[in-house]
Amino acid sequence: MTSENEPAKLLLPYLQRADELQKHEPLVAYHCRLYAMDRGLKIPQSDRTKTTNALLLSLMNQLEKDKKSLNLGPDDNLHLEGFALNVFVKADKQDRAGLSDLAFILPLEVRVLDGVSVWSTAKTFYAASIFFEILNQFGELQPDYAMSSYHGFYHLHRAKLEQKQKYAAWKAADISKALKEGRKPVPGPPGGNEDLSEISTTQHGVYVSYLPL
Repeated sequence: MTSENEPAKLLLPYLQRADELQKHEPLVAYHCRLYAMDRGLKIPQSDRTKTTNALLLSLMNQLEKDKKSLNLGPDDNLHLEGFALNVFVKADKQDRAGLSDLAFILPLEVRVLDGVSVWSTAKTFYAASIFFEILNQFGELQPDYAMSSYHGFYHLHRAKLEQKQKYAAWKAADISKALKEGRKPVPGPPGGNEDLSEISTTQHGVYVSYLPL
């Protein structure tokens, strides 16, 4: 994908995470690819290139192959959510300890690079933001849940996950920017507010209201 105008480039972050996870977390890898496929199919036919179509065909074949070896079920979203939160917490603890300018050793259960155990805090925050994003593929609650008392809790919980996704993306950009400028990254949310911090930045196009779970 050498062309800057290749629309399939938008799918690379999800496909890269899938490749990294294939060995240790094949279920998460599958859903990363499935989310990429969903986004790829939304690319207008008029904008697709031969490269786009070839990638989508290859991705479709890979999904069919992986599906045969996985035990897919209705609780997949819970597994993905737990994985995303685990990765987020590791990066958040590292950041709040003032160590986000250092690479660190990922524990085995969240080691997301095949054969590589050292990740930067910024990259881990970025990965967490991707894992939170792919939860969007599970959509809204099914109709039979719509009238239950759980419905309101679900939407509150979903909103907090979305806030964490935006916060993780912002932290990844903020830490990377600090390191490039030769500065030590500032730990935690802006202002050091542990309960509620609002992040507004035109540079990264991100607005975050951060509410820890």
